[in-house]
Amino acid sequence: MSLRGILIETVKLPPLRWLARRVYDRFYLRQRHGNHYRGIYASYAEALRHTPTTLAIGFDNEAAAAQYRHRIHELTVSEYPVVLWLARLIDQGQRLFFDLGGHFGLFYYALQRYHSLPADLCWTVCDLPVVIRSGQAWADEHDSSRRLRFTSTPQNVDGNDVLLILGTLQYLDYSLDDLLEKLEKRPNYIIVNLTPMHPTMDFFTVQNMGFSFAPYHVLSLPDFLSMTQALGYAAVDQWQSFERDCHIPFSPSHDVAYYSGFVLQHTSVALAHEMGERTRADLTKSAETIQLAEPSAC
Repeated sequence: MSLRGILIETVKLPPLRWLARRVYDRFYLRQRHGNHYRGIYASYAEALRHTPTTLAIGFDNEAAAAQYRHRIHELTVSEYPVVLWLARLIDQGQRLFFDLGGHFGLFYYALQRYHSLPADLCWTVCDLPVVIRSGQAWADEHDSSRRLRFTSTPQNVDGNDVLLILGTLQYLDYSLDDLLEKLEKRPNYIIVNLTPMHPTMDFFTVQNMGFSFAPYHVLSLPDFLSMTQALGYAAVDQWQSFERDCHIPFSPSHDVAYYSGFVLQHTSVALAHEMGERTRADLTKSAETIQLAEPSAC
């Protein structure tokens, strides 16, 4: 066994495990770079009660609002499936996009490097007040087409064509089904990306992001798929992002080896496509029948 393996097995011994937890707690509280996790909790509220107060909590602060500006002209490998699907959906005629937790409109600006946006497209970012103010100020200088809108009300997704949840689902203090069940018209498509999903368990932990702490939801993959299916959605695409993982010290059974992405299509859209295909097939068959029935010219 390697020296590292011996050390790992040693700290599992009851007396040293207590010491290791104390050491990690000190490390966790002092980190100001990267993402670090601590604890397993049953709910958002319980995780929030165990969230340290030595930094800001969540994203409604100036430090969070300043995040990601450097990435406006660059995407990670894990984000390219989203670009592919957004381009496809725009070409199919989807025009109203609702970007839940979209910050200052990162994906709206980045997408324009890869696909031209139609004049009638409307992109709404839903985020927290401090982030929205920063995003609106940025848009005043950088969104000359004025397609970008901002809101702090998630329910405004009602009536939009596409709901984007890109690395946001794990931070919400409400569930996706709570949001969708209240809508009069649910989105035709939902794109989820960079979301931690466990093969069997659903739980919360607390994340240290360097500039703030936040309750962090790790979803159960089977439960997520069952929930979206019950809401009328089918997964038409799915991918795994190995750029991200979630390792929670002292809870190895809760580790997530990769993050997940999905494109969910509402059954009403699938039915409309199916009916459209049938109609085109029927018209083609009718036209062929008419041509066969026409008498030949003398």
